[in-house]
Amino acid sequence: MPTLTISRRPCVQLALGLFFWAVPLPLAFAQTAVTILHTSEHHGTLEPLEQGSYKGQGGMARRATLIERVRKEAPLVLLVDSGDLLIGTAMSSVFRGEADIKAMNLMAYDALALGNHDFDFGTAHLKKLKNEARFPFLCTNLRPRESDICDRFIVKSIGPLRIGIIGLIGKRNYPDTFNRQALQELHFEDPIEAARHAVSELRERVEIIVAVTHEDTEEDLALAAAIPAIDVIVGGHTEGFDGLISKGLRTPEKERVELSGAGAVFVKTHRQGRTLGRLDLLYHDRTILVAEARNVPVTSAVTANPKVSQLVESYAGRLEAETERVIGDAAVNLEGGNMAIRTRETNLGNLLADLSRGQSGAEIGFVNAGQIRGGFSAGPITRRRLMEVLPFDDGLCLLTLTGRELREALENSVSRLPEANGRFLQISGLSYVFDPAAPVGSRVKTMQVNQTPLDLSRHYTVVTSQFLADGGDGYTMFMHAGDRQNLELPLRDVLSAALKVGPLTAREESRIRRVGAQDDAAK
Repeated sequence: MPTLTISRRPCVQLALGLFFWAVPLPLAFAQTAVTILHTSEHHGTLEPLEQGSYKGQGGMARRATLIERVRKEAPLVLLVDSGDLLIGTAMSSVFRGEADIKAMNLMAYDALALGNHDFDFGTAHLKKLKNEARFPFLCTNLRPRESDICDRFIVKSIGPLRIGIIGLIGKRNYPDTFNRQALQELHFEDPIEAARHAVSELRERVEIIVAVTHEDTEEDLALAAAIPAIDVIVGGHTEGFDGLISKGLRTPEKERVELSGAGAVFVKTHRQGRTLGRLDLLYHDRTILVAEARNVPVTSAVTANPKVSQLVESYAGRLEAETERVIGDAAVNLEGGNMAIRTRETNLGNLLADLSRGQSGAEIGFVNAGQIRGGFSAGPITRRRLMEVLPFDDGLCLLTLTGRELREALENSVSRLPEANGRFLQISGLSYVFDPAAPVGSRVKTMQVNQTPLDLSRHYTVVTSQFLADGGDGYTMFMHAGDRQNLELPLRDVLSAALKVGPLTAREESRIRRVGAQDDAAK
């Protein structure tokens, strides 16, 4: 195999010296250094974040500058994204990934592994984005009916190296978090088995195999254990971490790691473009000898790339013309942050569930936390912020469920706690007490509907989203509900109408309580 003679220029020594010169000098000249740059959970964040704890971080124009710097100092660079390009900002809701793909083209991405939200606007739209992209979409274990939407794997030549890249979606992701119409056009395979087959086809054709994944960290660790022939796993879907996880470990190492034998190096950078993941590898004779990972902060200290900045500003101007109009006010802060809305009752969750119930006349309202992508600060609310918080278009749906099915639904709602999960329900018209320490399926202890104990045999009217009514987020019990009526009215439009009436206000009301919570509060 051709080898790369490493220059001793200062810029290269700065980037690679941490581990490269640590090996004996004669061996070093027969080794190849490669850098993998990676991004995760983009969710439409072309511009720096405007809300929350990470306000001011991120932005694709800054990211482009960092990528350009690394390409100037590192001899061989691979650039990948682990999926969920779409959903989460007004920019994404209006332009549906068009601007994001153009920015990624300017940054010369090598591959995008599709995530669940990349199917939110349907497979036809995804195909349109694929045709606009100058890089491949990967889906090794998820096969759309139309074969030209994504590739099972690719082989990318970078200098003397041939790198095989596969893209995987986890079992805990599918089908619960997918657009229900898109599901009808998709065939899912077990990710480990699909990866095993792809790796067997690639192993003799390439020097390095990289799995770019969109799955839970536990699933990534299982993948690493099951298929040691994978050299690198670049994760996504859930929260990132600093450093890398090497063979046999479950926690990250933040220093240079010397490796021995087969086994994957696992990295996962932080979401929404807050950091650019960087993994530096030293390769020789089908073996990664040394690895070091870090997440490079994307902050205001980074100068924006002019070309990407011009692109983003162009779309931002178009967006402002359409969405900066104030449509109402919030009288109080309405809490919708990811960790809060997906683990406990919040005032915004109560408000949305109440509005749904009021609009439909149902006895009970359910809003899955995954539908809510942020909160509102007290004060004016623009159409743009409304679209960021409630980006999904699916309408409300009226159902009839038995008390037994309601209880089953609430068990599903709390089944992933303490993990923050989009299936957690914000509720109206009922209250319940649960024990998070109890076995899954037996956590709900008491339930009341409008202050009356739940009757398991009685039928209740329920309003929720079409996504849940079609079985999304594990709510398969809703698929068999009687008297279904699609209202064709998105929750976003219901909230917009409420904003026009007067300032929004809401509070937490102990609708959802943990066992012992009342006693703790009294102490």
